[in-house]
Amino acid sequence: MPAALVLALALAGSQARPARPAAPPDLAHALLAAVRSAGLDALVDAGPAEGGCPTGPGCPRPLPPIAAAPHLDVAVIRLDAAGRAIEAADVQLAPDQPDGRIVPLGRDLAVRGVRFRRWAQDRREAGAAAPPFQDGDDVAPPRRRDPVPGPPARAARDFMAPYPASVFKLLVAFHVVRRAAEGALSLGLPVADGPGPDAELRPLDAWLEAMITRSDNRATRAILRHLHARGEVDRMNADLAALGLGTLRVEGTSPEDGGRWAPGEVNVTAMDAARLLWLVAGGPGVLWRAPDGRPVTRAVLPEPARARLLALLADQGMHDVLSSGSVCGARPDGIPAVIPRRFVDPVTGRETVGDLAYGRDVRPCEAAAEVRFLHKTGRTWNFAADAGLVESLPGRPFRRYVIVLLATAGSRYLDPESAAAPLHPCDAEKLCVSAAIARIGAAVDGYAVAAARR
Repeated sequence: MPAALVLALALAGSQARPARPAAPPDLAHALLAAVRSAGLDALVDAGPAEGGCPTGPGCPRPLPPIAAAPHLDVAVIRLDAAGRAIEAADVQLAPDQPDGRIVPLGRDLAVRGVRFRRWAQDRREAGAAAPPFQDGDDVAPPRRRDPVPGPPARAARDFMAPYPASVFKLLVAFHVVRRAAEGALSLGLPVADGPGPDAELRPLDAWLEAMITRSDNRATRAILRHLHARGEVDRMNADLAALGLGTLRVEGTSPEDGGRWAPGEVNVTAMDAARLLWLVAGGPGVLWRAPDGRPVTRAVLPEPARARLLALLADQGMHDVLSSGSVCGARPDGIPAVIPRRFVDPVTGRETVGDLAYGRDVRPCEAAAEVRFLHKTGRTWNFAADAGLVESLPGRPFRRYVIVLLATAGSRYLDPESAAAPLHPCDAEKLCVSAAIARIGAAVDGYAVAAARR
């Protein structure tokens, strides 16, 4: 056979052979892609003085672009219907890692190869030019773990954990319901929100409901004051550390009034919070092992405590961080979650959570909702956070996962289309968190649906 004919037949055969389809991404790479494509690098900065821009004198117009990549820590644990972990991932972003990185996880899903450092705002303002960390800046003391394959200690990377804002109230609620189920606290006990005859008395459970569903700060102070009086704040931190969740810490709060929630003293990291929520979800068998080798199972949280905490998280009213139903139609959709009906006017469809009136008809988003998001949000001028359990609604495509996001993407950092706006979008439209965060939520939810179908 002539050589030219052989070559032609070979080429024809290669062209006729169907291309092998690319393997779908795993969760870690999908999460990294979601963070990279969210648009965090395009945010504009209203400056360190809260409320000073865009309306204050001397405020630059348009607002300047963000000077350094945000600090971001986002973790996801995908679950099966019974609550078993199928896959997990953690991605971090920082000024010295602006493209983000996938964080190594151990068999217990704990982060490996990272030294979590306490938050310091001056380091954030310095961006990539911040000086090296010093010994003693860690979020939690080093703790022994079972050895697993991974980088040696000298290869660990520093990461400054973003302040969790009101997501820390999840830790307080977990401790309160757990200790109440153990008989150490009484949910029916009248608790004062301060000293003196003018203090208001409410049952502990009423303060708890307000703290989670409306993120009520007065309720949080009342609970923390009550816990301090009984030595339960130190107990809370010790109990979390004993579970292997040592980066979840509430330190420096005031025993007198329960206030003073300071960045660098109130600490949460994404994967430890995700593992706590996995425990709350209540998967079967051994979830992981504590530092002393004891198995951590759903029995750690008694069933009445689990039911109460899940009900509170399901009734949390603010869907404006990873989910966006509260600001329906004003930004790209995030996790497509239902809003608790108690907060929605049945005539106008407008949602009001405590003193926060969103002012938008949420019914179109309610009609398109596919999941329940049992979660706690948090946002300040500098920080935005969200942590919860996503479960599909009946008849909707199945997905079940835990997601936790902590980021320096609070109200200070605006979407680029608001760079020259006369009013801050939080004041004008109750858009207090960048749409980039909702995009991450939507991407994770889409991945979870697709992965469940494979």
